[in-house]
Amino acid sequence: MKTRTLISILLVLFVVVLAIFAARSIMRPEKFRQTYELRKSANVTNLETIRCAQTIYKNVYKKYASSIDSLADFVENGTVEVEKTIGNFPDTMSQEQAFKLGLITKKIVKIPAIDKMMELDPNLTRENFKNFQYIPFSDKQKYEIQTGSIASKTYEIPVYRIDVSKDLILVNMDRSISPEGAGVFRKLWNKIFYNNLAEEEQYRSQYGDIYMGSLTEASTAGSWE
Repeated sequence: MKTRTLISILLVLFVVVLAIFAARSIMRPEKFRQTYELRKSANVTNLETIRCAQTIYKNVYKKYASSIDSLADFVENGTVEVEKTIGNFPDTMSQEQAFKLGLITKKIVKIPAIDKMMELDPNLTRENFKNFQYIPFSDKQKYEIQTGSIASKTYEIPVYRIDVSKDLILVNMDRSISPEGAGVFRKLWNKIFYNNLAEEEQYRSQYGDIYMGSLTEASTAGSWE
């Protein structure tokens, strides 16, 4: 009787182990994909914010910011000159007529650069500009901007490019899957199914780097577009 019980227990344990390995083979690549896509999306959001900021920066300084710190300072403290119409005129009159009659005047005023950026891209909010210079999930590691110029027939065209390697996209991956303060059950679950997931080269090889801009052509498009 004891022998049968022992065999039954061993069979159950064997089935449980097989089930765990089968589940791991399904869950690990899917978890890796989800993590990569989440992090890629977060980086794309930052890069699109940087692109918007660079556009306004170039309008003001006729060149792109060569460092993320100078761009972040411009977002926080920079101003942009805009033309505003002051006065009122009836709907039956054109703006040109009202201007000739002196009913309205035009005045150059300065507004915060960030306001102009959000006007340029209505999908962006002030929240987007708070930490856009930092690579998501890193320990506040900053993006690096490469700048240059392309010679045209009449003038130099400023260009820039930002590269985000696969390693930067997946930085601190294991830490984010199993964060500090996680409960005992979650830690055990992650240990069983996702231990050292970031080191799985068979999964890493399926995903790539991303970039935005170019140093060889006048383009600010991203690799995801």
